[in-house]
Amino acid sequence: MEIIVPIAVALIVTVGFGYAGYEIFWKLRYVVAGRNDGRADLDDLGPRAAGFVKYVFGQARTIREFGGFLHFFIFWGFVVLQVETVEFIIRGFAPDFRLGEIIGVNAYNGILFVQDVFTALVFIAVIAAIIRRFIIRPDHTTQTRDGAVILGLEVGLILTKYLAHGCEIAWEHAWELGWDPEWTPISMAVSQVFGGPHSAHDNAIVHIGFIVFYLMHLSIVAFFAYWISTGGKHIHLVGATSNVFFRKLEPKGSLYALDMEDEDAESFGAARMEDLSWKQLLDAYACTECARCEHYCPAFNTGKELNPMIVIQKLKQHVKEKGEAVYRKGEEDNYPLLAGGIISKEELFACTTCGACVQNCPVFIEHVDTIVDLRRYLVLTEGDVPAELGRTFKNIENNSNPWGVSNSKRADWAEGLDIPILGELDRVPEYLFWVGCAGSFDDRQKQVTRAMARILSAAGVDYAILGPEEKCTGDAARRLGNEYVYYAQATENVETLNGYGVNKIITTCPHCFHTIGKEYPQLGGNYEVLHHTKVLNDLLRQGRLSLKDSGRRRYTYHDSCYIGRWNSDYNNPRETLAQVPGIELKEMAWNRRKALCCGAGGGQMWMEEDQGKRVNVHRTDMAIETGAEAVVVNCPFCMTMLGDGLKARESEIRAFDLAEVVADNLIVDQAAEPEPAAE
Repeated sequence: MEIIVPIAVALIVTVGFGYAGYEIFWKLRYVVAGRNDGRADLDDLGPRAAGFVKYVFGQARTIREFGGFLHFFIFWGFVVLQVETVEFIIRGFAPDFRLGEIIGVNAYNGILFVQDVFTALVFIAVIAAIIRRFIIRPDHTTQTRDGAVILGLEVGLILTKYLAHGCEIAWEHAWELGWDPEWTPISMAVSQVFGGPHSAHDNAIVHIGFIVFYLMHLSIVAFFAYWISTGGKHIHLVGATSNVFFRKLEPKGSLYALDMEDEDAESFGAARMEDLSWKQLLDAYACTECARCEHYCPAFNTGKELNPMIVIQKLKQHVKEKGEAVYRKGEEDNYPLLAGGIISKEELFACTTCGACVQNCPVFIEHVDTIVDLRRYLVLTEGDVPAELGRTFKNIENNSNPWGVSNSKRADWAEGLDIPILGELDRVPEYLFWVGCAGSFDDRQKQVTRAMARILSAAGVDYAILGPEEKCTGDAARRLGNEYVYYAQATENVETLNGYGVNKIITTCPHCFHTIGKEYPQLGGNYEVLHHTKVLNDLLRQGRLSLKDSGRRRYTYHDSCYIGRWNSDYNNPRETLAQVPGIELKEMAWNRRKALCCGAGGGQMWMEEDQGKRVNVHRTDMAIETGAEAVVVNCPFCMTMLGDGLKARESEIRAFDLAEVVADNLIVDQAAEPEPAAE
């Protein structure tokens, strides 16, 4: 027996962990086939390490949902059990070894107590997870063989641990045990099955039982490692930790720039797995298949072909198959393209880039960046785009706005308001009011623009507009994959803004706010950009605006994706509404980070929606359910989409922008002529 145990342990460890290490090496080899995006330089080690502690050890994103609490205990149980596993392996070759010899008996008793009790909590969490996943089966949970195997292995790990300790407590003499069994109450209770503490030291069967359970425990650990390495969903135990560490630290929601002046480039965007970054390939191995991205995706929830989790799973399967064939076996690469092939054109162009998938993913998968990179290939290299987008791109190129209206009319909305145009001034005012295309050309949004201008003037803000010198920021073109059109518009805007020496910008459009503030720095445009939700809140708090009480009203508020999720501003609009006398805010069921997109982002504003239920109608239904009299927005796209949704539902609810709510309650000098309420 003395020689059998170390041989068995050596075989278990060598075969199980050796094979797992071999498989993981090759999977990492497939990942590094992706292009380098600079993350491995570790110039920002501090924030990466801090995030690792918060999101891996603290499970900060995971515990947002009920199932995440179960995962928290299972994760930490796995971590705690590994301390014991290491000791078990050492004891295979040195039977008398105890960790207490190094750290002291008291500390050892404390560690064993934590392991004993915490493992019981893990057992409860695992059983709850089994019941939830395979019996209750809530929406957006997956029932797979892989998941069943892992949960079964976790049960096996826990049972063999307790049985091995129970046998050991019953068999060993008190002075040989190495710890006080009173500190392991559950293992102590299990030992009663074998006669109780120190009662069976002459019983060879109990001794053999200890060895059997001990070797079974190590065998399950080794098989666990092997199973993970084969590439099932639990490869995320390797991929997710790395993915969190190498998460995107750039401004949240900013897309990566393409070098549009590279004359040697044969193609743009990502067609194959090698065209994606190694981090995007690592995303595939980080996916836990928790389906949170699917659960909150507006496209999936309204019957579109896109499912962000399936996109990542398709990428994962492709990386596995192509990696094994091309990189491991050296076979010819005859695999279909990712863009438009393995991941269809319909899937790619259904994305609203709302960020619900990214912001709710517990392991920081970057679905949107990958989708946009694949779009870029279809648009820039293949010229394969939905027909309606060709007209949109041409309008932006020719007239610097998606509507195709002459850019000379960009300041027509300001007629009669005496608003200065920057080019006509001999100085640069404190703020530039960036009106945006919708605010300049869309009839409904012009009313919002005029309302905001009245507010700025009433508060004494020093501002001007660019007028015809302002061009489309290029947001829609960029997110649709047309980096060329975006680059042309953006570089002209940066040149204009820098030429005037503009430092501070106010805008009513979240897309302009996001693009100028977070993506123009890639082109040398660095400005302090404020969205009007923050400006309104600040002006009210500073006492620079006075509002009247127009009576009790119940309003609901819609979080726009590019102010909410992508820029984490949920409070400014709500605090602004709270300062308007008489307004009661009734939240929709899905709000803040869970808010459903209006359906217009990512260029969807300019595309036909011909699959399933319309996203804007789905969101409108959520607004109607609140029983509110009006829905408040802070985005021109949201205004259009929810306004259309309300008309489609023949609802009496009206849609207002936050600026209109403030402007309609504004107390101004009697000499000033008030603007009429928005129709």
